[in-house]
Amino acid sequence: MNWQDVKIDYHVTELSAYLARQGVIRENDWNSRAWRTGLRHVRRHKFVPDQAYANAIQPGEASRPIDLKANPADWWRAVYTDCAIITQREDGLSPVSDPIGDPTCSLSAPSIAMTFLGELDVQDHHRVLDIGTGTGWTAAMLAWRLRNEQVVTVEVDETLANVAAANLTQAHFSPELLVGDGAAGAPGFGPFDRIHVTCGVRDIPYAWIEQTRPGGIIVMPYMPAPTALQGGQRLLLTVLEDGTARGRFTGRASYMMMRSQQRPPTPTQVLEEGRHSTTDFHPRNLHDLTGPRYEGALLMLASAMPTVMMETQQVRRDDDTWGYAVRLYDLEGPSWALCESTPTQTEADVVQFGDRNLWEELETVYFSWVRHGQPGRDRFGMMVTPDSQYVWLDTPTAALLRI
Repeated sequence: MNWQDVKIDYHVTELSAYLARQGVIRENDWNSRAWRTGLRHVRRHKFVPDQAYANAIQPGEASRPIDLKANPADWWRAVYTDCAIITQREDGLSPVSDPIGDPTCSLSAPSIAMTFLGELDVQDHHRVLDIGTGTGWTAAMLAWRLRNEQVVTVEVDETLANVAAANLTQAHFSPELLVGDGAAGAPGFGPFDRIHVTCGVRDIPYAWIEQTRPGGIIVMPYMPAPTALQGGQRLLLTVLEDGTARGRFTGRASYMMMRSQQRPPTPTQVLEEGRHSTTDFHPRNLHDLTGPRYEGALLMLASAMPTVMMETQQVRRDDDTWGYAVRLYDLEGPSWALCESTPTQTEADVVQFGDRNLWEELETVYFSWVRHGQPGRDRFGMMVTPDSQYVWLDTPTAALLRI
């Protein structure tokens, strides 16, 4: 074993120990231990370009550009710590080192990637469809865990697909790599026992259910709303024998959106014109929607208002007091709303524009969540049929939000 292999083994051991401390790798779970072994066999650095951007998750790490030639020690550290490695921005139109450009391809952070792979509950005989090849690392992990011929991976961007193919070859893996819109799945290659989705999805393609065997599992980031506050949820669906699929939300998950489901950029300002009113519902209630207690509220808001983006902000005012503002934008229409308050106001000011009363819609959904007992994420689920998808509460027969 040469010095570089020794160094890589050290990095992998440190990363595995960190993931075990975070509960991502569980010693009493055979499947979890198998993926830990995969970390050692599927060398992560083979799927990272010389220049990229490390988006840090692990405490003590900073997000920063990385460059193998300029600073090799930092490059190696980023690759083998809990960082998402961004490899493309704005579909290749912006420099990858510029944090302003929207990411359009990345190698997911190990804690996130390993959690998704663990949720699949892969067995030796399974055939797996991987949606969103990216750099190819998760496709390689699946090919290592199974066999090359049991894994099909789909990438929409031909340039990225070519890079992934080269990475996979270098790492000595050869799953079936297709170029196309992942929303269509992989016609002619199914049925699959598992589908692994690495891009955010708002409208769940029924093709995925059609291409999955009854009893099969689909794991995806369900992301009906595009903001960090609203975020996304990890969704595990099981396909039934009647052509439907149902499942639960198992954790938070924020990924880049599937390209065919991307929306226009966020509006940069709210115009002064609009309908004026007041509300007793303080905007700070929405500013404070953080932590596990409010996961159900965020999920309910995102699912009930899937085209609406919400931003919250604490504003320092001219008199040195702090106020709160909530902005709502309909990304598929002209409607917007702005709610602002100061510490001394008993009512908050609301301005709305367009054919939707977004603030009233938001209040209705929020208080519906309260009336249902402020349910947490674990009480919500999703049903997908050939004609629709809907979020349910407690039981699949209780359609709470039909989409």
